[in-house]
Amino acid sequence: LPDLSRRLEAGDTEGGRDAFNRATEFALALTLPAAVALAVVPGPLVTVLFERGAFTAADSAATAAAVAVYGAGLPAFVLQKVLQPLYFARADTRTPFRLAVVAMLVNAAAAIGLAFVAGYIAAAIGATLAGWAMVGLLWRGSRGMGAAAEADARLRRRLPRIVLASALMGAGLMLLAALLGPVWAMPGWRVAALALLIGAGIVLYFGAAQLLGALRLSELRTALRR
Repeated sequence: LPDLSRRLEAGDTEGGRDAFNRATEFALALTLPAAVALAVVPGPLVTVLFERGAFTAADSAATAAAVAVYGAGLPAFVLQKVLQPLYFARADTRTPFRLAVVAMLVNAAAAIGLAFVAGYIAAAIGATLAGWAMVGLLWRGSRGMGAAAEADARLRRRLPRIVLASALMGAGLMLLAALLGPVWAMPGWRVAALALLIGAGIVLYFGAAQLLGALRLSELRTALRR
């Protein structure tokens, strides 16, 4: 937000566009693989973190289903924070507030309306739908903001590659989680198995992203240093 505001105030439209696009690229490069991981291996995550004492295997399965649904909304929850500065940098705080009210109504309608069909999962569905509704509304409202709010060639080129790298990582996680199947029931070994799963996911994603040109690790290090 500070970088975008400074650039737009100085009339640096191209610089503002670059700031917005790099923020979008950075957000998607981290949230898409995280969303895929939460969608494909929620069971091991929940089992290792919570399944003990009164928290049974049935509770793990139910919680994992909710985690997968919430995971689908993770990129939306972060993209909202990328799109909102387009409004804030123009001293417009009313529009994001009004759109947030609409998203809240979507959340309530889905959570209450689906509760009789989907049960407890309805709350997760409502939150995820509201997150993506908010992103859609913010994006639509930004269409009149000119070039500073448009996707540049680099973002359009890298987005499909980020999606592909995330999908490859997801496939690898599913295979490894299946191979480790018996270990998830072993209290003494499942923590190590989860650490192995997470480490493999990190290596698979960033390796695929580097090879596909979806992400340069040097750019990520530079962004984190900032």
